[in-house]
Amino acid sequence: MLSAVTAPNFPGLVAQSVGDAFDGLFVTIPIVALLTLVFALRWKELAAMLAAEQGALSRLQIRLGGVAAIAALVALEPMSGQSLAASGIALVLTFYAASLVVNPSTARFMLPYTAVYGAAVGAPAVLLWAFGEPLAVLSSDLSAKLVGFAGFPVAWQGTQFQLLSKSGEVVNGVVTPGCSSISSVTMFLGLLALMHLDMKKDLRTTAKLALGGVLALVLLNSVRILIILWVGYEYGSTALWGVHDWIGYALFLGFFLAALPIYSRMGGPSARPVLTPRLLPA
Repeated sequence: MLSAVTAPNFPGLVAQSVGDAFDGLFVTIPIVALLTLVFALRWKELAAMLAAEQGALSRLQIRLGGVAAIAALVALEPMSGQSLAASGIALVLTFYAASLVVNPSTARFMLPYTAVYGAAVGAPAVLLWAFGEPLAVLSSDLSAKLVGFAGFPVAWQGTQFQLLSKSGEVVNGVVTPGCSSISSVTMFLGLLALMHLDMKKDLRTTAKLALGGVLALVLLNSVRILIILWVGYEYGSTALWGVHDWIGYALFLGFFLAALPIYSRMGGPSARPVLTPRLLPA
């Protein structure tokens, strides 16, 4: 996320903290949507598992393990509440543990999806801490080169920028770690992992698209910054921050939608797998 160099205010700091961790509150919506679609398309297979359940006391050890996991997560809630990422992961794990209590037959079906979704929720905060600063520098350098090609004046000093709009307004800002494309990359890899689970593509095919997608998203993020700066140059700071709030969703959603048909055609035709119930031992 781009950050203005101005006097801080509480709502702005809260918005920036949320944005830096998740690039907005709606970062998980595409993953939720795809996960819902997966379950909808494979409902017959999942229903077969549910129908195979042998009563409320079957697989009692698994059910009790789910109850114990929920109790542990509730007990640790004060600790997880200190972090948005930890709270999100705890919520995902609670959902999985509840599925064990309700129907142990779904344990193996739900496990890979739970792992992918938990990683997608928790990874951005970890990656921001580990790689946010260097990626912010890379995004700034790429954006500076694109701005040079576009031909409008922006002064750069590291990750900080200053531009003079056509109206004469001086606009200052900084490319923060949250603006380094980590959240969009994490979301893309999460979506790709879910597609890999459902389509059963060759791992090399998935790895090729993952690598190409990460590189494309880093470049696309710099294009996003270029568009934001151009809007600021043409129309001033109000327009700049207005576009900043939604342009990323438009660009990255378009990229994700384009990646879906590309992936479906990679590695040759792939028939939708038939999921057969694999019952755990009692």
